[in-house]
Amino acid sequence: MRELTEADVTFSLTAEPEDLEIEGNASAVDPETDAETYAWIRRELQSGNDWAWCCVTITATWEGIEGQDTLGGCSYQSENDFTNDGGEGYYSDMRKAALADLNENVRATIKLGSDLAALLSE
Repeated sequence: MRELTEADVTFSLTAEPEDLEIEGNASAVDPETDAETYAWIRRELQSGNDWAWCCVTITATWEGIEGQDTLGGCSYQSENDFTNDGGEGYYSDMRKAALADLNENVRATIKLGSDLAALLSE
């Protein structure tokens, strides 16, 4: 079977609350800058911006089979801020990783079906 491409699959994106502590994980520049970053994240979370501190998962789906890539410790102003990376950021890389995982899962599913058919024909 040929490799699936981005044109063959449907992608979905989710951002879930991050369990990692903000302090020590969101910034490591200097104490003043870090404190400003932590304060911004807390303000944004309190105002309902789930993207301020989250765990992002991208799922690639084809014919009911999924592949995923997940990245924790994310801090963005919005979903749009995350997805508009110009093809050179985490979003683009994660789509490629989810697609690679999907292709591996498709191969495993085909092999399982082939192995099962061989077993049943014995």
